Amino acid sequence: MRVGRKGSIPAKIGVYCILVIWALFTIMPLYWVFSTTFKNPEEAKGFPPTLFPRSFSLRNIYLVFFDPEQHRALGFRPYLNSLIIALGTSLITAAISFFAGFGFARYRFRGREILLLSLLFINMLPLMARVIPLFRMFILYRLYDTYIGLILLHAASQAPFATWLMRGYIWSIPKDLEDSAMIDGCTRGKAVRRIIAPLSAPGLAAVAVLSFRYAWNEFTAALILTTSESMRPYTVAIHKFVGDHSKIDWHLISAASFISIIPIIIAFAFFQRYFVSGLTRGAVKD
Repeated sequence: MRVGRKGSIPAKIGVYCILVIWALFTIMPLYWVFSTTFKNPEEAKGFPPTLFPRSFSLRNIYLVFFDPEQHRALGFRPYLNSLIIALGTSLITAAISFFAGFGFARYRFRGREILLLSLLFINMLPLMARVIPLFRMFILYRLYDTYIGLILLHAASQAPFATWLMRGYIWSIPKDLEDSAMIDGCTRGKAVRRIIAPLSAPGLAAVAVLSFRYAWNEFTAALILTTSESMRPYTVAIHKFVGDHSKIDWHLISAASFISIIPIIIAFAFFQRYFVSGLTRGAVKD
C-alpha cells in the first residue's frame, strides 16, 4: 500500500475517531428525544434508562395535541403560529437579501464597504441588550403580540448575514449575462427578474432555509413579545408541560420536541441540493 506522507494513515484514523465521537455526542441527544417519544411515563422516568422503548406507542404524540383529562395539551395552534412566523420570516428575508445583495454586488458607491461591515456589527449586539428598546417600540407601533411584529424582528435579525450571502452569490454570476439581455432589449428590471433571480435560486433557498430554522426555533423574543395563548409559538408553549411543582413529563416534552424537528428535517431534505450550492457559491469574494 502506497502512502503519500509518513504517518498519514494514523493521522487519518485519529481524525476519523474524533469525528465519530463528535457525531455520537451530537446524535445521541436527538436519538434520546426520539426514543423517549415512544416510551410510557414509567419507562421514561425509570432508572437505569433504556436505550430502546420496551413497548412502542404513539400515545405521547396524541397527548401532545389532545389531552382532555389534564387539559395540558399543546394543540395545533402553537405549531401553526410557528409555521406562520417562520414562513413569513423566510420570505421577507429572502426578498430583502436578494435586492440588497444585488445592489452591493452590481453597484459601486461611496461607503459601500463601511455599510456592509456595519450590517454585521449591528447584528452582533445581543438580543438581551436590545430587549427594552424593542419592547417599547413594539408597544408604540402596536406590534406587540402580533405575527407581523415577530416576523419583522426575525427578518431584521437574519437580513445582514443573508445579504452578505446573496451578495457573494450574485457576484459569482457573470455580469455579461445581464449586459447581453439588455442589448437584446430587456430593461434592467426584466434582466434581473428573468436571468439573475432564476440563477440565484440556490442562494435564495439557502437563505430561506436558514431564516426559517432561526424563526422556527427562536424562543427569547417570542417569550417577551407575546402574551396571549393564541399567539405564542411552540417554543414558548412547551413550557406548559412543566407543572406548578416542577414536575416534568419527559415523555410529553420529548414528543413535542420530536414533532417540532419534523418541519426542519423536511425543509433541509427538500432544499438540500440548493442549500449546499447556495452556501458554497455565496462564499466568493470580489
